[in-house]
Amino acid sequence: MLPLMRPAVDAPRSGRRGPHRHADGALSGGKIQEPPWVELDPARPLLVGVLPHTQCNPQVEGCGFCTFPHDRYDKGLLRRTTEAVAAQIDHFFTEHPELARRRVDAVYFGGATANLTPKAALAEITRVLGQSLDLRGAEVTLEGVPSLFRSLLPGPFEALLEMPARHRRISMGVQTFDEGMLDRMGRRHFGGRRDVRRVVEKAHRSGLTASGDFLINLPSEGRDRMLSDANEAAALGFDQICIYHLVLVEGQGTPWAEDPAIRAALPSVEQACDNWLAVREALLACGYVQTTLTNFERAEVHATDRRFLYEEHSFTPDRYDALGFGPLSISTFTNLAQRRAVKLARGKSLEGGLWGAHDLYFPYDEEDLRLLFTTRSLARLRIPRVTYSALFGADLTEHFGEAIEATEAAGLARLDTEALHLTPRGMFYADSVAGLLAWHHVDALRAAGAGRHTRDVLQDEVRIRFTDHMG
Repeated sequence: MLPLMRPAVDAPRSGRRGPHRHADGALSGGKIQEPPWVELDPARPLLVGVLPHTQCNPQVEGCGFCTFPHDRYDKGLLRRTTEAVAAQIDHFFTEHPELARRRVDAVYFGGATANLTPKAALAEITRVLGQSLDLRGAEVTLEGVPSLFRSLLPGPFEALLEMPARHRRISMGVQTFDEGMLDRMGRRHFGGRRDVRRVVEKAHRSGLTASGDFLINLPSEGRDRMLSDANEAAALGFDQICIYHLVLVEGQGTPWAEDPAIRAALPSVEQACDNWLAVREALLACGYVQTTLTNFERAEVHATDRRFLYEEHSFTPDRYDALGFGPLSISTFTNLAQRRAVKLARGKSLEGGLWGAHDLYFPYDEEDLRLLFTTRSLARLRIPRVTYSALFGADLTEHFGEAIEATEAAGLARLDTEALHLTPRGMFYADSVAGLLAWHHVDALRAAGAGRHTRDVLQDEVRIRFTDHMG
């Protein structure tokens, strides 16, 4: 989380041009950083995330509930940002050509409203990306709102069709088919059920799969409305349906979260859980397979190589590294042999190279890696014991015995010889399960903090080595 991340450059930000590469291959900013080393493992395949910009254009700020740090639509700024992203990709692979040799299994164009990006700008980003990475074996996804996929003129949808890829897919933020709620969100112009149906049909005619994001437990929303949305989404032919429980708490900073009347219209946590369980059962009854905490995939799609891979692979940090480009993008590199990893968060500014004065990083030691593996595995509904033992040299119960006992006692998880499995109820309370797994480490951080900001607790520096000859 951001409070635990440190500035990538410790020196004052003014006048900094970002990190530079030393003669020994180390990447650092401002000064030579001391060990621990994080050497990149060239055998690990890549996931690539591209945020072309941070803009969207709802008629209500953040649709009322969105916490993503977005900007209002500005055509000139959008053009300059996408140009900077393309330049950033080109510069990165010029500096680090060894990463271009990695296998790429999935690319995701997302962020705010990715399909606001003009066709030419999206094509240029893809061209620059394809100069260094072989995308022909990858799944490529473009995220956005339904109405912008329906343009009669060549647009982002057509740019996606021209991308080199093994499989292409679109992901739409639908949220709900309730027109009154869409008005409340300022999303009516993003498209209703008619637009959604036509986009799904267009995708299928073009050989793409289509995914839709839906919110449940909206203010004053009854369970019948939630079930209606789920059943209608299934009837429209979505290949994947993602269900998200709306979280609104005072102090969150969104317009809805700061409105007492809206917060009072939310269901209780227990009611919200019951609603989630009902929607889950409805989708399973419609022939969908639950693949992650939020994603349900049509069984006949899930049984093929057209299933949604980016999300699945992003929850396997033991296998994949993630490389992010664009404002607020995330990159994560793991070296299991060293028991170390690093997470890098790009700032909004794209000035300087990766990673510089506007960016943050978090260095993982072995205990952090255990938590990274276990909590990310929860998103895939189970923590496999054999894999955990192979990675960390001990059974899951040796490191997390108390937490596992507590989750079982609460009916949130079930342990057998193969894995710790979340129960359906535990899926809704997965954050609480993750908190139990992490509580010893959290207590230690708080004790060491002695009232200081959590960012100040992490004193170790990280040194990142991009080389061609690891191992």
